[in-house]
Amino acid sequence: MPSEPPPSSQDMLTGQRLCQSKSHQDSVLSALNQQRKDGLLCDVTLVAGEQKFHAHKAVLAACSDYFRAMFSLCMVESEADEVTLQGVTSVGLKHALDFAYTGQIMLEPGVIQDVLSAGSHLQLLELLSLCSHYLIQELNSLNYLDLYRLADLFHLPALEEAVVSFLVDHLSELQRNRQEEVLLLPYRLLREVLKSDRLTSLGEEEIWQVVSQTPLSTRID
Repeated sequence: MPSEPPPSSQDMLTGQRLCQSKSHQDSVLSALNQQRKDGLLCDVTLVAGEQKFHAHKAVLAACSDYFRAMFSLCMVESEADEVTLQGVTSVGLKHALDFAYTGQIMLEPGVIQDVLSAGSHLQLLELLSLCSHYLIQELNSLNYLDLYRLADLFHLPALEEAVVSFLVDHLSELQRNRQEEVLLLPYRLLREVLKSDRLTSLGEEEIWQVVSQTPLSTRID
């Protein structure tokens, strides 16, 4: 008697399921990064300062609206094998590319401004967000004004809010111990601090004293 044919897979299985690899995305990005380091299958060379960096246009365009426009629109650079970037240092570009290919970046005081400039110029928004988070963690009574200026220069609203919050908590202390420094605060920053509902450490008379003694030159937005 002939044996019955084995059941088909359609008869044995009952439904549709999404099956997903947990390592595929990381392994693909890691492989692309290794290709970049080895100069394999790269289709563009970026130049900043005196240094050249191999890269993949698809990876750059996926991370940055700046590169997406450069490589997808009818621009001269879309067909170029080598692109010179103005306004970006080699240090900033190196760190920006490392981030684009790994999602990670090692930030430190010596490179942060180069990275901010590169991230802003190349429209790497996630990189700017990480820089902002790093600077917020570094915020203290010695650097708050410098960090506020960076927040204003590179349009980092979270960092700006952190500086305002810091001053709300410490304005009374600064007014007592470093009054000359308080008088040099940018008026826009001082205004945001003084209108905070959390500012309870200064009385009305002290607030008036701060405002009245602020030089007119700092009151211009």
